[in-house]
Amino acid sequence: MWTFNSLRIQLLLVLLTLLTAGAVQGQSPVPDILDFGSINELPMYEGQPKTLKQLAADQAFVADVEQRSPTVTAAAQSYVNFGWHYLQMGHEPSAIKRFNQAWLLDSTLAEVYYGFSAWAQQKGQPAQSERFRLLGQRYDAPGTPGLVSYYLSLAYNQRRRGNYPAAMATAEQALTVAPDNPMVNSRLGFWLMEQDTARAARYLARAVQLNPQDSVSWLNRGWLRYKQQRYAAAVADYSAAISVNPHYIGAYANRAVANADAGNYTAAIADTEQCLQLAPARDRGQFYRSIGLLKLRLNDKTGACAAFSQALQWGLAPTDEKELKKQQKENCR
Repeated sequence: MWTFNSLRIQLLLVLLTLLTAGAVQGQSPVPDILDFGSINELPMYEGQPKTLKQLAADQAFVADVEQRSPTVTAAAQSYVNFGWHYLQMGHEPSAIKRFNQAWLLDSTLAEVYYGFSAWAQQKGQPAQSERFRLLGQRYDAPGTPGLVSYYLSLAYNQRRRGNYPAAMATAEQALTVAPDNPMVNSRLGFWLMEQDTARAARYLARAVQLNPQDSVSWLNRGWLRYKQQRYAAAVADYSAAISVNPHYIGAYANRAVANADAGNYTAAIADTEQCLQLAPARDRGQFYRSIGLLKLRLNDKTGACAAFSQALQWGLAPTDEKELKKQQKENCR
């Protein structure tokens, strides 16, 4: 059916034959009055011609990036990352604009096409998504690291949006591509911690085997062992996380809990005191409160009362403050 849009396209084709000015990406410019305005929300602008004003803006953008960035490819990757951020926020128009900017900077970057693929999938366009994924693989490095990152990012996005079955299926595609990738094993282990602890433990064990410097996987496996009441094993994993990252407050805090549940209150106090050295001011009240409660377990009322006083000085949530004052009344004279 003949429509007004069809007429506009025909007019454009006629006008394009009359124009000879150069353009970014080899496009010929079209008059500003025929600016469609929406092409920036289509992958690679869908090959549509741009106005002189748009082409000038593209050239200025690329020139500015070349001046400010160490390499254009690094800048393109940054714009890809911005695109993923907006996808995760559910803002597809901003996402595609960032992916298009990345494509302007480096049209041979595999991650650009993977970004287009993710955008198309989120828009409910599976055929277009697959087309861009294959384009990404064409430009990917040996071993397809970009494809692995694509699957993990896509899975994270799906999980964030509440589609857990799809997220796990996508993450397992990453595992098929790269079974010995420590990040893939780590991410799968983390995502399965609440659903399938046995599988989660296997993936996390593989993750730390492949990368012993992965403090997060040590922490997560420690949490699994703690939930199984394997306190000594949990403490060992938390200690491994701390040996990798001595400033890992989460590892100290979790080790304190495991030590306390194992009855090792002295070690739990030492870990909590270490948390005090690392914690922001707003959290110190809670750690002093924990120290006080642990010292009560050791019948050290003097030490407990001193810690309770510090907790109140640093501040607590109203319910915790009320409970602490009750403890003070019962134990402190």
